[in-house]
Amino acid sequence: MHLVQEALVAAGGLAAALSTAAGLLLAISSSISHDLLKGVFTPDISEKSELLAGRIAMAGAIGLAGYFGLHPPDFAAGTVAIAFGLAASSIFPANT
Repeated sequence: MHLVQEALVAAGGLAAALSTAAGLLLAISSSISHDLLKGVFTPDISEKSELLAGRIAMAGAIGLAGYFGLHPPDFAAGTVAIAFGLAASSIFPANT
C-alpha cells in the first residue's frame, strides 16, 4: 500500500509539472503569434496563418528549452535574473 501512495504522489507531481509546462507554452505561442505578429508586424494576417505561426513558435520554444536542458548555461543566477527581468518588463512595459 505504501508503494501505491508514493506512486500517486509522483503522478501528482508529474501532472503539475506537465500542466505548468503546457500553460507556459500556450502563453509563449499566443504572445508571439497574436500579440507580436498580428499586433505589431502584420495586422492583416489570416487566422490560419496566425495559428501556423503559433505552432511554429511553440516548436521553437520546445527546441530552445530542450537545448538549455541539455546544455545549461554556466551561470544559472544570471539566467534567472534575465528571466525575471523579461517577466517584469512584460508586466510593466516602458511608456514611450
